[in-house]
Parts: sequence; structure tokens; C-alpha cells
Amino acid sequence: ALAFGMTLATAAFMMHGVVCRVLGQGTMAVFAHMFLRVVISVGWASVMPVLDGLTLAYMEEKGLGRSEYGKERVYGVLGWGVASLILGPFIDRFGFPVMFWFAPLSLLWSIITIVVFSKESARIAHATHQISVSEATPYYSGVEIEEKPSLCSLLGILFGSSLAAGYIVSSIALSMGTSIVNNLIFLFFRELGGSNTVCGLTVVVTVLFEVPIFQMAPQLLQRFGVVGLQELACLAYITRVLGYTFIPQHKVLLVLLLEPLHGVTYAFAKTSGVEFVAELAPKGYDASCQGLLASFLGLGSVIGLSLGGWAQDALGAKSMYRLYAGVVALGLIVLTLVTRQREVVVKKAPEHEDNELEHDSSIHSHSESVVSSVEVEC
Repeated sequence: ALAFGMTLATAAFMMHGVVCRVLGQGTMAVFAHMFLRVVISVGWASVMPVLDGLTLAYMEEKGLGRSEYGKERVYGVLGWGVASLILGPFIDRFGFPVMFWFAPLSLLWSIITIVVFSKESARIAHATHQISVSEATPYYSGVEIEEKPSLCSLLGILFGSSLAAGYIVSSIALSMGTSIVNNLIFLFFRELGGSNTVCGLTVVVTVLFEVPIFQMAPQLLQRFGVVGLQELACLAYITRVLGYTFIPQHKVLLVLLLEPLHGVTYAFAKTSGVEFVAELAPKGYDASCQGLLASFLGLGSVIGLSLGGWAQDALGAKSMYRLYAGVVALGLIVLTLVTRQREVVVKKAPEHEDNELEHDSSIHSHSESVVSSVEVEC
């Protein structure tokens, strides 16, 4: 799935160059580019949830807690930062077509990494299987494996409480907001007078803050919990995009003062989201549940970017960013309200209901799994 998704996305990206040469800049070219963008999104949609699921499975195999996820994610952040630092000057010097050389080289490196990782994982799994079978055979009970959960059951798990539903609403709102930053912000920086090198530098600044945050993920989860990190991610986003709207023309370097907040938003939201799903997912279905959350986030990105493009054309970039600060703030309010309501209910609950309510609010306390409390009939 990883190799297929990355190959599909890279091939679609390379086809942009073919479209430019064959169709030029006409109406047909616009539709062709849009189609290729969809294909790229489909390819990446099969990559990130699988990576998260593999990471969690690897950590479990190594005896690491889920809260250590951030320390593994640091390597992806470093790769992102180094690539941006390198590509910015290259694009300024040779133009955007240089990307058509870097893309296949990156794909080749990724496939080699996947092959090496797969062989090593298979070797470890085989050795572990031999040991476990030899030890477990005398005690085999004949109990059949539990039935595979349906899509409806997994959805019921993710939406198993008002708190979980509020969290997903907030995540979708934040995804709408980050979609316009991830896809349109460089256009805004260019309007302010920035170069591709400056754009690459902004990514490096965000990475400098993401790395220590991911490294501190276990402590941050312990201190703030899943919901607390999501709330802080929303606040960082709102502050950042509102700050953009006050930067004067030709003062683009001022954005470097705000870019650390993107690192906060991404690292907090990513750490929170992975832990949110990991707490709820049945054993062996981490990637499936991560994929479901990614689907909702992808829906938010599509809606956010579609409306954002229209808003930027109709209202201007600064008004558009202020609008999306409001969208994310609305999602934050929903999450805060359901969280506070849950706390009030827990405080007022009779003693015999305490265990049930505490179990239902485990996402906020970062202590228990709510899987066993969700029963959905499809």
C-alpha cells in the first residue's frame, strides 16, 4: 500500500509536466491538472494512515508506549525540513521543473527504504512466530478469532461519545483551516514580496519547532491530554493566521515570527490525533481507524480549500485568513463545550455511575480505552 500510494502520487505529479507541454495553458489543461491533483490526493490518502499504523505496530513490538509516537515522527519532520531547505534555492535558480527530477529520486529512495523495512520486519515476525508457536501449542484452546469489525462498527467507535464527536468536529475545522495554509500560503508570501528561498526558509523555521515538540510528546500528552493538545493546536492556528493579516507589503520576513506557531499546530494536532485514534482502535485495526480519521480530515481539506480559493478571489487573502480563523475558532468552541459539559456531568453523577462516565471520558484524561464501552449494531 505504501509503495503503491507513493508511486501513484509521484506518477500523477510527473504528468503535470506532460500536460504543460502537450496542452499548454488552455481550459483542457486546467481540467487535466485538477484530475491529476485528485489522483495525487488518492495516492497520499493510502500512505499516511498506513505509516501511522505501521509506526504504532512497530512501537508495540518494541515495547514502547503510544505516547512515544512523536519521537518516531521527528524523522519525518527532519526530512521535510531538509528537503524544503534544499529545494527553495534550486527552484529560484532553475525554476519549478527541477521538481520533476527530485520527485522520482525521492520515490526511488522511499521504495528502497520500504523494501529494507519490509524484509527486516518479516525476519523479526518469523522469528517471533516460531517462538510463540512452540511455546503456545501445548496450551492451544481452540477459541476462534473474534469476527472482523465492520466499517459501521469502526465508525461507531470513533463517534462513541459526545466528546469523541466534538473532537472530530474540531479536527475537521482545523483541517479546513490548515488546508488553505498548506496550499495557498506561499501565494500570499509571494504577494508580500517573498521568494522561493524565503518560502523554503519558513518551512525550516516550522521544523525547528516541530522537532522538540515531537520529542516532548510523551510529557505533553501527560500534561495536557489529547483534548488539551487539540485545543492548543487550534489556538496556535488562530493566532498565526490572524497575525498574517497584519503584515505590511514587502515585510515578508516578519512571517518568520509567526511560522513557529505552524510547528505548534501541526505537532500538537498530529500527536493528539494519532493518540485519539490509538485509544479507540481495536487491536490490529490501527491503520483502518487512522484511515477513517484521515478521511474526515481529507473531507475538511477539500471543503476548506474549495471555499478558501473562492474566498481569496472574492474577498482577498487577508479577509480569507480571518474567515478561517473564525472557522477553526468555531470548532474549538464545540470541543471546549462538550469537554466542559462532560466534566460537569462527571462531577454531578451519582457514585454508582462514576466508573461508566470516567470510562466514557477517557480521551480527555488520556488514561483508558473506550473501545469496550461502544456497542454498535450495523
